[in-house]
Amino acid sequence: MPEPTGPPPDRYNSVYLTLFVAGTAFLLPFNSFIMAVDYFQHHYPNTTIMFDMSTVYIASACVAVVINNLMLDLFTYNTRITFGILLSLATMLFVAVCNIGWDGFSTNVSYTINLVAIGVVAFGCTVQQASYYGFAGCLPPRYTQAVMAGESAAGFWVSIDRIITKYGFRQPRRSTFMFFVFSILILLGHSMLHQVMMRHPLVQYYLRLTNESRHRRRIQLHLNPNEDATLMESESGDGAFGVLKLQSPALSNTGTVDGENAFSFANPVYSPTATIPVTSAPLASPPPSVSEASPALRTPRPSYKVEDVVVESPERPASWSSFKRGVLARWAVARAIYPYMVSIGLVYFTTLSLYPGIASEVPSCRLGSWMPIILMSAFNSFDFIGKIAAAWPYEWSRSQLLMASGLRLLLVPLMLLCAAPRHSPHIVGDMYPILFSVVLGFTNGLFGSVPMILAPSRVGREHREIAGNMMTLSYNGGLLSGSLVSYLLLSMLGPPAGAPCRTYPTPPLPTLPPLTTSAPNVTYILSALH
Repeated sequence: MPEPTGPPPDRYNSVYLTLFVAGTAFLLPFNSFIMAVDYFQHHYPNTTIMFDMSTVYIASACVAVVINNLMLDLFTYNTRITFGILLSLATMLFVAVCNIGWDGFSTNVSYTINLVAIGVVAFGCTVQQASYYGFAGCLPPRYTQAVMAGESAAGFWVSIDRIITKYGFRQPRRSTFMFFVFSILILLGHSMLHQVMMRHPLVQYYLRLTNESRHRRRIQLHLNPNEDATLMESESGDGAFGVLKLQSPALSNTGTVDGENAFSFANPVYSPTATIPVTSAPLASPPPSVSEASPALRTPRPSYKVEDVVVESPERPASWSSFKRGVLARWAVARAIYPYMVSIGLVYFTTLSLYPGIASEVPSCRLGSWMPIILMSAFNSFDFIGKIAAAWPYEWSRSQLLMASGLRLLLVPLMLLCAAPRHSPHIVGDMYPILFSVVLGFTNGLFGSVPMILAPSRVGREHREIAGNMMTLSYNGGLLSGSLVSYLLLSMLGPPAGAPCRTYPTPPLPTLPPLTTSAPNVTYILSALH
C-alpha cells in the first residue's frame, strides 16, 4: 500500500502504454501519407508530391505549435488533445472515403485535396503532440520517453501495414484504402484510451502537484519585496509569528472575486480577523481602522509566515498582464534549455533534409519501386530502436548532444550522392543507401529523444509544460527548415532521367538457320549456344 502522500502506482503500466499509443497516434496520419509513396507517385507521376506533402505538413505544424503556445492558458490538456484527435480523425476519414475509395475528383483537384488534408491533419496532430509533451513533462521522465517511443512505433507500424496491404490487395487503390482504414482504427482506439487515462489516479496526482506549484508561483508574483519580508519575519523569540494559510477565492461569473468566499486565514496562535480585516491592502501597513483603535490594538503587530498555499481554482482568466507574464516565462525557459532546443532542431533539420524526399529518389536496378519503401522501413525500424535506446540510464551532457547533432549533418552529402546525379549516381549499390538510412533512423530516434526527455527536468515543475512546448517549437522549426532545404537538394539531382542501371544491355535473340532435317543438326545447336 503506497503512502498517502506518494504517487499512486501505475498498475500494469497502463499510463505508460497509453502514452506510447498516443505517440503512435499523433504521428500515424503523417506516416500513413508518406508510406503510401508508391500509390501517390503512381497517381501523380512527374510531380513533387512527396516533397510537397512533407513541406505542407511541417508548415502547418509550426503554425499549430505557435497557436498552442499562445492558447496554453485558455484550454486544458484534455480539451486541446480531444480537439486534435477529432480533427485528425475526421480528415483521415474524408481522405480515405472520398479521395481514395471513391476517387471521383480530377487529378489536379485530388492533388490539392491531399495537400489541404495533410495540412489540416498536421494542425490537429501537432496540437496533440505539443499538448502531450507538456502533459508528459508533468509526469516522471519515463513517460516522456513513452511518447517518443510511440512516435517511432508509428513509422514502424505503417511500414509493416503498407507491406501487408500491398501484398494482400494487388489493386493499388484498394490496398491504399485498406491501409488508411487500419490507421483510422488505431486512431479510434487511441481516443478511447486517452479518456480513460485522464481519470487515472497517477495522472490526477501529478496534475494536482503541477497546478499547486503554478498557483504558489502566481501568488509569489503578486507579493512585492516588502510584503515578502514582512511575511517571513523572525521566527525566533517570544513566538511573535503565526502561520498564514491561504485558500483561493471563488470567482463569480464575471471573473471577479466573490466577497463571501475571499481569502480565508487560519492561524493557530493569533486571530488576524479580530484586529486586521482581510483587504487587498499590503499587510506591511495596517488599515486606518486598526491604527485608530484602542492602545491595546496598537501594540506591535504579529508577523506571519506563509507555510502553505492551497489553491484550487478554475482556469485563470486571460488578460494582457497574464499574456505578458506568459511571454516572459517562455523566454526564461528558453534561456534555460536552449542547448536542448538547438540539439533537437539540428537533429530534425538533418532528418527532413533527406527523409522522405531524397529517400524516395534513390534508384535501384534490382528493387525498382520497392526501393523507397525499403529505405523508409529501414529508417522507421531503427528510429524505433533508437527511441527505445534513449531510455538507457546514461547522463548525456549538453556538449555531447550538440556534437552528436552536428555530426549527423554528414549524412546529408552521403545520402545525396546515392541519388545524384540521376543518370549516374556517385555512390552505386543498394546496401549503401540502406546503411545510411539505418544510421539516420537510429540517430534520429536516440538524439531526437534524449533532449526532449532531459529539457523539462532542467526547469521547475510549474514550467515543465512550457519547456515541453518550447522543445516542440524547436523540433518543428528543424522540421520546417529541413523540408525546405530538401527542395534545394532535389534541384541538385538534375532533371528526371531513366533508371541508372549499370548492366549490360540484353542481347538480341540469335537468328537461327532453319532446321531442315529431323536428325540432330550440330551446326544448328552450336549456333544456338553461341
